[in-house]
Formats: sequence, structure tokens, C-alpha cells
Amino acid sequence: MCVAMHAFSLWSRRLGGVLLVLALQQAHADAPPTVTELRQAERESGGGRSRVQLPDSLQAPSNATPPLRALYRLKLNLANPPQRLALLVPGLRAHARIHFNGHLLDDSQADPLAPLPRSLARIRLIDIPVEFVRQGDNLLEVDAAGRTLISLSPISIGPRAALLPGYNMRVLAVVIGPAFVAAVIASLALCVLLLWARRHDALYGYFGLGAMGMALHNAWSVLPSPPLPELHNTVWWTVLYTFFVAMLVTFCLRFAGWRWRRFEQLLAALPLAAAPLLYAAEAGDALAQAHGVWLLGLVGVAAVGLAAVARYAWTQRNVDGALLLLTAGLSVAFGARDRAVHQLGEDNNPVYLMPYAGLLFAMLIAWMLIDRFVAASRALELLNRDLEQRVSAKSAELVGAVEAMRTAKEAAEQANRAKTSFLAAASHDLRQPVHALGLYMAALVDEDLNPAQLELVQRMKASLGSLDTLFNALLDISRMDAGAVTPRLRAFAPAPLLHRLAEEFAAPAAERGLRLSVRMAPAPTGLHAFSDPVLVEQIVRNLLGNAVKYTRSGGVLLSCRVRGAAPSRCWRIEVWDSGPGIALADQERVFEEFYQVGNPERDRLAGLGLGLSIVRRLAQLLGHRLALFSRPGRGSRFALELPCTTEPLPQRISDGRQDELAGRVVAVIDDDPDVRQAMQLLLERWDCRVLAGADADEVIRQLHGISSALQAIVADYRLRGGHTGIEAINMLRAACSDAVPALLVSGESSPEQLAQMKASGFACMSKPVRPARLRSWLVGAAGPTPEESR
Repeated sequence: MCVAMHAFSLWSRRLGGVLLVLALQQAHADAPPTVTELRQAERESGGGRSRVQLPDSLQAPSNATPPLRALYRLKLNLANPPQRLALLVPGLRAHARIHFNGHLLDDSQADPLAPLPRSLARIRLIDIPVEFVRQGDNLLEVDAAGRTLISLSPISIGPRAALLPGYNMRVLAVVIGPAFVAAVIASLALCVLLLWARRHDALYGYFGLGAMGMALHNAWSVLPSPPLPELHNTVWWTVLYTFFVAMLVTFCLRFAGWRWRRFEQLLAALPLAAAPLLYAAEAGDALAQAHGVWLLGLVGVAAVGLAAVARYAWTQRNVDGALLLLTAGLSVAFGARDRAVHQLGEDNNPVYLMPYAGLLFAMLIAWMLIDRFVAASRALELLNRDLEQRVSAKSAELVGAVEAMRTAKEAAEQANRAKTSFLAAASHDLRQPVHALGLYMAALVDEDLNPAQLELVQRMKASLGSLDTLFNALLDISRMDAGAVTPRLRAFAPAPLLHRLAEEFAAPAAERGLRLSVRMAPAPTGLHAFSDPVLVEQIVRNLLGNAVKYTRSGGVLLSCRVRGAAPSRCWRIEVWDSGPGIALADQERVFEEFYQVGNPERDRLAGLGLGLSIVRRLAQLLGHRLALFSRPGRGSRFALELPCTTEPLPQRISDGRQDELAGRVVAVIDDDPDVRQAMQLLLERWDCRVLAGADADEVIRQLHGISSALQAIVADYRLRGGHTGIEAINMLRAACSDAVPALLVSGESSPEQLAQMKASGFACMSKPVRPARLRSWLVGAAGPTPEESR
């Protein structure tokens, strides 16, 4: 759009120039010698008469009472007057009443105090009726009036056809030309302002605002009537003139690369200071003088801008620079010419050329700015095209990389699944003999052994306990990966739990020569912890186990106290040790799986490195804050925060049963003969009646031969032929009763199988099963003995 407006302005300028040239040529070609220009007149004003040379201007004294009046008399001799006679007044700056030979030709003195004629009203072409004309001497009288100023230009008289081209030329040059210039500059300014709105470049903004101010100023100058009263019109006309000069000079400085900040600040202040200064000058009766000085100062300011543009053009040494130099030269020449015309006073309504110089300057600068914008747009388009190509290439690379990553991810997942399957199978296969060995040893303990044999059995139990600990750590990780650990939150008292753990670790600590202390701060009555006590016990057990294991001298402290105030109070359980401490770089890594500080050889006596990983996972599962504070050589402190509650503790419900299993009928399903025989041997030592088999069918056949009801089922999860203990339990329940309690025993560690076991709803224990846990489950789950039933 801006380019189109620019082209339109160029075409319009050329058309206006052609019309002006044609009008001048027509005026010279058609003007016959019968046209007479009257320059001598007799002026009567203030009671006196004088001969004056036109154009003549009369200024009222400061103490005169308006209106100011003057009567001009002009004599001419017409030997052979033409039929259509007219007179041309190119500059009538007064309210006039015009008589020809005593006859009234024109009267504009309805209000002599009104503002003086402007624009087209100053140029008068008046027809003279034939009957008013006398052959020989004729008298033309112009009775002029104005508030403080009267000005009359030379008057031409002759045939209307001879005067009309001159009238048209004057109207074109003084009124239509400046109006056309204002319209074109306004269009260019609007175009540049639109570019400024898109580009946000201050250079475009300064020029757009300055050019728009110039256009409005030119349009203001040719309005037929002033938009404001005389005083305010002069002041604000000057303010607008100051504004566009300041904007354009600032533009010129920045366009040339000059950054005079103080001078730019002065330019910005000029439009703001113009109105107060001029109003103050009017109050001191010095408006005319102040106005002249102000305009002269603006000429100096404009000269700075032209000098900046001229220097820039000279350094560029290209077509743009040559055009700028030419425009600057024309501006100086036109300005000097206009100043000379104004000072000499040879024309009271002259044709000023500065608007046309401003038009040339605005057109050239607008073209250069638009060209810059187009060049920048093309460069941006090329850059975008190149960027799109590079983005496409990078996208293709990214797609390839993503595909490679997907393939690698699938391979890693496949390897992880294979690893999980291998670990699950290996864990199951390893747990089977360990589980059988544990059951055999439990049965062996009840035998009559001598002290040496009993010590040997206890050592074997300790070794099995270590294996059980390792297996349980792996199983805990798998259960948490499978989502099989569900917190059961309730109120509980921390003190008994911590004292029980302290008693559990007292012997291992004493064996290592360590002091194990428990410090319980008193708590408000009725204030309990709110969490899952089983999971909290596992967290503290792991922390205590690590502290005892890695502390070589000194001691371990287990403390608990209430911290904070309601409602943010919490129980803070802390485990302190005087061990080697943990470096800051390792304090985050110690919570990673299989990571151990100072165990690069992977000494299994130091464990698997899963304890703290399980601690963090359980703390996150419970939503409790876990913190580690440690300094190398000074020991470590682990802190666990539990929320407080005033809920009452749950009541223990006792059904009055004794821990006796004699006579209870228990089904054992396991496809491993060693495990099955060990389980049967242990249960029989507990006086249970055991129905053992490799599958459910084998147990069902044994059920048909007894009269007692089945009271408990213990089944291995993985059976032969791809069957599971879940299926076997369901078959047995279908054969006897759905209410028979069932226990799944498994060496599985894969998350998928653990999730299936949890979803079955049956009680689950991992191999190797501790006999005490098995006995506890049988006592709590199995029904009364047959004798009790009777």
C-alpha cells in the first residue's frame, strides 16, 4: 500500500507541475497590451493623504482604536475600453468596498473587525459592468478596513479573458498548489507511520510525525477561514510549525547517524515552550517581535538538520546521496528566495516555494525509507526461507534421531524386560532351595540336639537370614515398581515401635562395640503419629541397619520428639551415627539403587546398596519429608517427619484363640518335591494334618479320603504346566468351600507377577518364608480345630 501511495504522489506532483507550466505559458501567450497594471495610488488614512506605491501595507499603532481604515484612489485612462472589462486584485488583505466611477463593484465590509481574508478570498477577479466604464479618465476607489492591518497589492485592469489566466495561475500557485502538497505529504506521512507501526523503528516515527505536522501546517495556511481566533491562531500555528521542524530535524540527525542527546532534548522541548513564550510576549505587547525571532530561530534549527543530511549524502556518494544533496540545495535556495520576497514586500500575497521543497524532501525521504523497508522485508523473507530450509533439515535430522532413540528405547525396554524376566526366574529358582532349607532347619530346631549341633544350626540360620535380607530388598523394589505397596494410614504411638527396633538392633550393635541409645522426648497426652506403622518401621529399620553396619566406633542414637506448633506439628524421628560420614557430592547418590559409598569392589558383606533407595521410595509413597545431614569424618543424621494426629489409637480385638494348630487340616500345593516335603514336615511338627500335592487335583483326591473340613491352603504361585497357585486355590475352594483362607507363597520378583498376586486378594509371602510368620498366619487365618468345633 505504501508503494502505491508513493507512486500516486509522484504522479500527482508531475501532473501539478504540468498544469502550472501550461497556465504560465497560456498567461504569457494571451496577455494583450490592453491590460494595465495600476501601482500608483493615493491613500487617505487618519485624516491625511499620501501617494503610495502598491503593494502597500498599513499597520495600526498599538494605541489605536480598531478598525483601521484607508481609502485608496487609482486613476486610469481608457481610450477604447473593451466590452468585458474586469479588474484583478492578486492580494487583498483587507475588508474592502470597491467603487468604479462611483459605482459599487464589491462589498466585503459587513464586519470590519473580522479576521482578514485568507487563501482564495485574497485573490479577487471582479467584473466591471459596461455602463460603469467611461471613455477617458476613470476612477477606482478601494475603501479598505481591518482590525490592525491593511494590505493592498497592485491591481490589473483589462479584458476578463486576458486577466483570467493570471487569476487561475495565482490561485493554482497560492491555494491549490499548497493544498495539493499538503495532501501528498499527508499521504506519505501516513504511509511511513504505518511502516513505523509494523517495524517500531524510531526513525520512521520521527519522519512520519514530522511530515504529518508539515502537511497539517500547509493545509492550515490555505484554509479559507482561521480555525481559531486571531491571537490563538497565530500562537498554535507557530506551535504546529515548531513541532514538525523539531521532528524532522531530529529525524535528519538520526538519519545521518548523529546522536546529540542534549540537542534532541532541546528539540523535544521547543513545541512545549512555544505557546507559553508567545502568550507571554502578547501580554508584553511584543508578539510580532517574538514571533519573528522564534521563526528565525527555527530557521537555524532547520539548518542543522539540513547540514546533517548534506554531510550524510556527501559521505554516501551514490544516487541517494546526490538526490539528498540536490534536495538540500533546493531547500536552501527556495528558503532564501521566500525570505527575500517576504523582506522586500514586493508581493503581499506571494507564492512561497518552501512547501514544494518540503514536498521534494518528503517524497525522497519517504522513498528511501520505503525502499529500506522493502529491502529489509526481502532480506527477512530470504532469511525466513533459509531458516525454513534449515529447520526442515534439522527436523529431518530430529526425526531420524527420534527414530533412533525410539529403536534404542525399544531395545533397552526389551533388554530390561529380559533382565526382569531373568531376575524373576533366577530369584524364583534361588528362593526354592533356600525356602526348603529354611523349613528343614525350622523342623530341625525342634529336634533334641547337643550344644555343638545347636550352634551349627544357629549359624546356618544366620546365613539364611542374610540371604533372606538380600532377597527381601530385591522384592521390596519390585513390589514398589509394581505398585503393590499400598499405605494403610492410621494413628499409632511411635515410642513402642522405636523401642522394639532398638531391642532388635541392640545385640548387633553390642557385637560391633557400639552404644545404641534411644531418646524419646515427652509428648502431649493424646498426640499420636499418623502414618502406616509397618512402612515406618521398615524405614527406621533400614536406617538403623545402615548406621550399625557402617559405624566402626562410637555409637548410634535413635531419637524422637514433637516439633513445631499446631497445626503444622510433626513427629521427627532421627537416626544419628558417628560413622565416616557422606561427602556432599554423594549425599544425593546414596539414595540411588545399588549405589554404595566406598564399595567399588561390590563387597556383598556391605549389602546390595538398596536400603536407602527403599527408604526414600517409602517416604515418598507416604508423603513424608526425609532429610540427610552429614559431614565426612563427623557422622551422619537421617531425619523422618511424620504428621501428628489426635485420633485415638485403634483397639486390638482378641478372639480368645490360643496359638495352637493341633488337628488343623492344611493343604500344601507346590510342584517342587523338596519344598513340599519340607513344608509338610514342618506343619506336621506343629501337629497339623497336611494334604500335600503337586497340584490341586492331587490334593482334592486326598480330601475325598478324610472326613474333616479343609481349614487352610498354602500354595506356591508358580506351578507346572503354566498354571498358578491362584488357579489351584480357586479349584480347591470350588471343591470344598469359598471361605477357606489361602496363602500364596512365591519367589517371584517381577512387577507384573507381583501385581497379579496382589490383585488376587489372597495373603502373600515371599520365599524364603520365615516359619514364625507362617505359624502366625495359620493361627490367625485358620478356623477352630475339629475338637473346638464340637
